[in-house]
Parts: sequence; C-alpha cells; structure tokens
Amino acid sequence: MDIGQLVGAIEIPKLSRFLPELVVLITAFVLFTLDLALPSYLKRTVLPTLSAAGYVIALLSIWITVRDPGDIFYGSFTNDLLGVVVKIFELLIALTVLAFAGNYFRSKNSFYGEFYYMLAFTLLGAMILASSYNLIIIYVSLELVSIGFYILTALLRGSFISKEGAFKYLILGGLSIALASYGAVFMYIYAGSLDLREIFKYSGQDYHYLILGLVFFLIGFAIKIGAVPFHFWLPDAYQGAPTPVTAFMASVGKLAFFIPVVRIMPLVQEKFALAWMLTVGVIAAVTMLYGNFVALVQKDIKRLLAYSSVAHSGYILAGVAVTQVIGLKAVIYFLLVYAVMSAGAFFVVSMLERSEDWENQIREFSGLRFSLPYLAFAFMVYMFALLGVPPTVGFVGKTLVFMALSFDKLWWLAFIMILSTAISTGYYVRLVVLMYMKDKEKEISLKGRSYAEIASLVVLTVLTFALAVFPDLVWRFIGPASETLFAR
Repeated sequence: MDIGQLVGAIEIPKLSRFLPELVVLITAFVLFTLDLALPSYLKRTVLPTLSAAGYVIALLSIWITVRDPGDIFYGSFTNDLLGVVVKIFELLIALTVLAFAGNYFRSKNSFYGEFYYMLAFTLLGAMILASSYNLIIIYVSLELVSIGFYILTALLRGSFISKEGAFKYLILGGLSIALASYGAVFMYIYAGSLDLREIFKYSGQDYHYLILGLVFFLIGFAIKIGAVPFHFWLPDAYQGAPTPVTAFMASVGKLAFFIPVVRIMPLVQEKFALAWMLTVGVIAAVTMLYGNFVALVQKDIKRLLAYSSVAHSGYILAGVAVTQVIGLKAVIYFLLVYAVMSAGAFFVVSMLERSEDWENQIREFSGLRFSLPYLAFAFMVYMFALLGVPPTVGFVGKTLVFMALSFDKLWWLAFIMILSTAISTGYYVRLVVLMYMKDKEKEISLKGRSYAEIASLVVLTVLTFALAVFPDLVWRFIGPASETLFAR
C-alpha cells in the first residue's frame, strides 16, 4: 500500500456524533486545571458553576448528534437513539448532583476541588459506555467510571466508613474489571474481532471460547450492578460515600453498567436464548428476594436504600431474561425511571444529613412531616415509586417487566417478582408511616437550603409522576431504539 492509499484509508471522524462527550471531556480538563491554579475560596464558586455550564452545553449539543446517527472512530463508537436517551438522563442527574453537593460538603467540612473534575470524568465514562460495542472502548470507559467512583466514595474527610466502603468497592470492582477483561479476550479469540456485533455474527462451529468469554464478561458486569451473589461491596460503598455521590452511583452508575448488558442482550439471545433465559432469570429471582428480605431488617436508611437498589437490579434483570423485544423496551424504561426515583430518594437523605445530630437511622424519620413537610412529601413519593404504587413511574416500570415476562411465559419469575414487591412493602410503607403517623423523634432543621436544591427535588418529583402519566415522553424513543437493536 502506497502513501496515497494509506491516507485514503484514514477516516476523518464526524466529531458532531461525539460532541456531548467532547464537551464533558473539555469541561473535566478545565476543572482539573482550575483546581490546581485557583485559591481555595474561589474554587467553591467557580468549579460548580463551570461544571453546570459544561453539562448544560453538553445537554444542548445532544440535539446535534440526534440529526447525525451512525458509527465513528472505525466503528468503535456508536451514536444511536439508545445512547442519546441515556445521555440525556445522565446529564440531567449530574446537574442535580451539583445542586446538592456544595451544601452537603460544606456541612461535612469536607470540600475537595477534586470532586468536580472526578465527577466530570466519571460522567464521561458513563456516556461512552452508553454508546459502544467495542471491547477495548468498553474496558477503558468501564475503568474510567470505576476509578471515579472509588475516589468519590472516599471523599468524606476523616470518615472511616467512607474509606472502608471505597476500599471494598476497589477490591471487588477491580475483580469485576479483570473478569470482564478475560471475557473480552476469550471472545476475541473466538471471532478475531473486538466488535460485539461481529463476534456474535461470526458463525464458528466451536462455541467454547464464546461461551467462556460471555460468562466472564457478564459476571464482571453482574458485580458492577450489584446482582446477588456479587453484591457485597454495594451496601458498604453506598453507606460510606457522600450521599450526593451515592445518588450518582445509584442512578448514573446503574445506567452505565446496565447499558452494555442491554446492548449485548439481543445478540446473545439469537444464539443462546434458552440458556440466557434460565441463567439470567435465576439470578434475577435470587437478587430480588435477597435484596428485599435483607432491606427489611436494616436500621440505617442508606443501607436500606442500598439493598433496595440490589432488589431493583433483580427487577431489571427479570426484563433482561426475556428473549423478545418487549423485554428490551421494559428494561430501558425501568432503567431510566429508576435513575430518577433513586436519585431523588438519596438527595432527600443528603439534605437531612445536614441537620444537627442526624444519624441516618430509620427511627429519625418519625414525624418528619411536622418539621420538614416538603421533604417528607418528596420522600413519600419516591418510596411509593420504588414500591411500584400507581400513578408513579415505578408502577409503570414493574408493569412493563411483568408484561414482558408474560410474553415469554416466564410465570415463575413473574410470581417471584410479585412476591418480592409484596415483601418490599414492609420497609417502604414503614418509612411513610413513620413520617406521617408518628410523633417527632427529634427536632430537625436545615440551614442553607438553596433554590437549586428545591428546584431539583421539584423536577425529580414531577418526573416521577409525569413519566408514568405520559410514558410516551420517553417511549417514543425507547420503542425505535429497541427495535433497531433487535434488527441488528
């Protein structure tokens, strides 16, 4: 090949398809530079303002990418409708995290400028994970998200629980990435390609490497999403992390780690439909039951919500077990709405932690409606949404998963899902009863409430109802995105 042919083979990427990620990347490096250069008293104002500006610009730039779908960087990055919808939710939740983080860290006397650029780098990794079939890109972005979470979890100054949670997350998170990497190697050996679409399209006769690679790859992601029995890091990390970071992990983190599984779902089912259905179905059933049973006996609210997150991983996996396109649609919808309601629940807790003598004990919610009626109402809405009470998004999400299970006649899994939801009533309703039917445990007062915090809670609460009453707001995008994935 001469120089002319070589130059002709070089692809000039359409950066318009990568524009939101590029904006977040530039924002992260600007924040990193300013954290080194600015004096401490300026960082508290400049860093969050620039972070918010960068995320808003990235959000606006998504409308440019919608008009120009397709692959870039030699097929390693895919700009499609699924990626677009997921990135909109990830950016919106990142903006709400900024609204709560400043007052939270100030109340804990634990401000670090590193928080803002690590949040941006973690968000960048999550956005790239939402748009790739390439094994190397998935590995790099998975590392970027994971390292960001390890550091963000340990950001509470002088907190042993924070450092312990970060260390456990680091150990099991490193194991998950190692297993996913081994899986990627075996899949590459099988098909000689790094693209998951090409790997599962390959018609080799010996499936041993593919099966082995797929098992390792999916176990790696099962650890990340907190599926039983790979969930042991999750309660300690959620409890130890700064609560706005926990909200980010429970929402954006869940989205980031589930989307590669969503993308691989129709590819795997074409070859191993029955094995996939049974394996994922059993893991989903165990995860639902275990998460809800253990949540019943928790006394710390963050650990309770952590085990609730484990249980919801089970509900989502139940949809993943379905081998028809309706399962994919249900999973994507549930992921998006779970990000909204879980983030809202943790944001309420982050505000309560700023009250003097607050210890995150469930008994402290007694009579909360007398002290902070708007927080009590918001928390009640999120609890009912997580339980699945109409007319909240949780009800629609669980109904869609149940319908998807009925399409594949997975009645045993549907029964376990109903049983698990009934079990979860014990702790969700208990919190509502404490807030509205019990006397005050202690006097709770908050200082330094910002308009951004109140506005964020209002938006999340409205979305909790609006996406249920008007599901077409996201369904019009989820439907075509799912059908496109299955058509591939």
